[in-house]
Amino acid sequence: MAEARQARDSLPSLPQVLVRILDAIYEDRADLHKLSAIILQDAAMTARVIAVANSSFYYRGRRQESLDRAVLHLGTDAVKTLVMTASMRQLFSRFGGGSPRLLKRVWRNALVTASLSQVLAVLTGYPRPEEAYLSGLMVDIGRLVRLGEDPERYRAMIREAGDDQALIRTEREVFGSTHCEVAADLVEAWGLSPFMADAVRYHLEPAIRVRDAHHLVKIVNLGYSMGRPGAIGHDTLVAGDTLFGLNEGLTTELRGRVSDDVAGIARSLGIDIETEDDASDQMARQSLGERLEGLNQLARLQGELSRIATLHRHVAVQRALLLTFGVQRSLVFLGDGEAKFLRAWIDEDPEPAFLLPLERGRSVVVDAALDGHPIQITSAETEGLSVVDRQILGACAAGSMWVQPFPPDIGLPGALVLGLNGEQLDQLAERRSLVAAMGREIAGALGSAQEGPGRPDSEALERRIREMVHEAGNPLSIIQNYLAMLRVKLGEEHDAQLEIGVIRDEIERVGRILMRMREAPRETEAAAVSLNREVRQITDIFAASVCSARGIELQVDLDPGDPPLAQSPDHLRQILTNLLKNATEAIDENGIIQVRTRDPVSLGGRRYTEITVQDNGPGLPQEVMGKLFSPVESTKGDGHSGLGLSIVKRLVDEMDGIILCSSGAEGTRFQLLLPRAEGG
Repeated sequence: MAEARQARDSLPSLPQVLVRILDAIYEDRADLHKLSAIILQDAAMTARVIAVANSSFYYRGRRQESLDRAVLHLGTDAVKTLVMTASMRQLFSRFGGGSPRLLKRVWRNALVTASLSQVLAVLTGYPRPEEAYLSGLMVDIGRLVRLGEDPERYRAMIREAGDDQALIRTEREVFGSTHCEVAADLVEAWGLSPFMADAVRYHLEPAIRVRDAHHLVKIVNLGYSMGRPGAIGHDTLVAGDTLFGLNEGLTTELRGRVSDDVAGIARSLGIDIETEDDASDQMARQSLGERLEGLNQLARLQGELSRIATLHRHVAVQRALLLTFGVQRSLVFLGDGEAKFLRAWIDEDPEPAFLLPLERGRSVVVDAALDGHPIQITSAETEGLSVVDRQILGACAAGSMWVQPFPPDIGLPGALVLGLNGEQLDQLAERRSLVAAMGREIAGALGSAQEGPGRPDSEALERRIREMVHEAGNPLSIIQNYLAMLRVKLGEEHDAQLEIGVIRDEIERVGRILMRMREAPRETEAAAVSLNREVRQITDIFAASVCSARGIELQVDLDPGDPPLAQSPDHLRQILTNLLKNATEAIDENGIIQVRTRDPVSLGGRRYTEITVQDNGPGLPQEVMGKLFSPVESTKGDGHSGLGLSIVKRLVDEMDGIILCSSGAEGTRFQLLLPRAEGG
């Protein structure tokens, strides 16, 4: 396992791809699907993410066998750390001075093989095309490992071999194993399926030897053969006919389409496959260094912003900008409580120096804050500016100012005004995403520092925020599942109104959850709702998405009396979502989950409505059972335990209900008892 980790860390990536990934992370709202799509253009980075997601630290009872799931599982922060580590290692490693041309050719071959494998999977009816793509992307991981470990020796070996078969013969003589075997062993060590490992292991075998092998093995074998540089050879045409009955015309057409697509990707990344070390490669390495420096600046900014609690807020921000970005003068404009004005202070004066009405046209600062777009003004462009804008530029004591609005989703109206000299303005103009990330960090820190009546102590507030963020993740996961379904259905011109309705309901629920972060809990009177309808809605969502994708059977047995429930439907949905999410993560594919409602149930002389969620997983360890409903520092525990169950317990308590759990070798069962509606 240590060898697999070391190999993972030594894998070289193209700096152009690393720059594109870091740029995606910089963006205001890191779109995990967009991030996955970029990472999937590089075999080395894909391998790192998959390996870490399946490592013992992050493993939660199921393997992550797609990059989308692995990125979602890890989160943006963990992916950012992986990319930063890989980037720094590559900038300063001895491979950084190696042959860019060879690395680019390996990159091109892996991407072409992956794309062809995905196309062949769709064409031949393989049920998981994304698995074929990932397998194809991994075929040259063994080459990358050896290039990272001994670049000079392995480059010479590739040069002298001339073709794949000669290379693997030389590898056996020198290393005792081929790069195919190295890659396959790593794929298995990183938690991917044995068939994916076999597809990598046997991708250089003659077609006649794999014609009776697993479908995935044949796909990747042909994908690699079709993707080799140069004209399609006779052996590839024979392989296409032998493995899948493809004729010459179709084989040539598929290869041409994919090659054109990959060439387009290379152009978009600024990658010239055939050059050895041209200006674009040097520029890519320089850009990579700049992105890393930007992320380091943001990290230092976060540390400085922690002083907001002990200083005037605007003073803390100004000091942080000076120490991290070298901005000598800056102003922080914040909205007042009624959202009528933006105010800014100078130094530690208790009275605001500027008070700007939140009306368009009154100031460029207000215009930027309302429109959400940054504005740059130089001293040569003051004609036509309002007097207050000229005063703001004068207060910045610089030749120009950059107005960066706070992102709207932070919920804090305002803007930063940075006083910049000409050189600083030019530098930031080329790194707008960095400035946007800086604005987001500062807005978030200022929002956290807002004071209000009845503010809880910091530990309780932090725990509450963690819980709410965790809650918000569940409906967002549901939205993502339904968006994927919707995309497919729209492509087939199906009526998608039901899915659109579900998405709308879940978005509204996210809004209500987030609103609870800003308001103290209060008693509300809830109208009686149909218990069965609420249970059916949530189980239908899971059955059509997670369960369907993993072959899990979801059995639902609802009480024929359809008992009413005078409780919050949001609470009930959140409880069921957490319990079902835990159950799907705890069992293997083709497992069984049972959801049942019964009414009435008596306990201690009181009548309840019962909901049970039961799975046939491996059960929970005794140490987990002992602290099942306790909040934890991390959600990376085994089985069902984690923050989700502490939220479930709190919601059940708010509903004046009871939750019980039993677990053993046959599985885990949660029994939820909720007070019956009056007259029910």
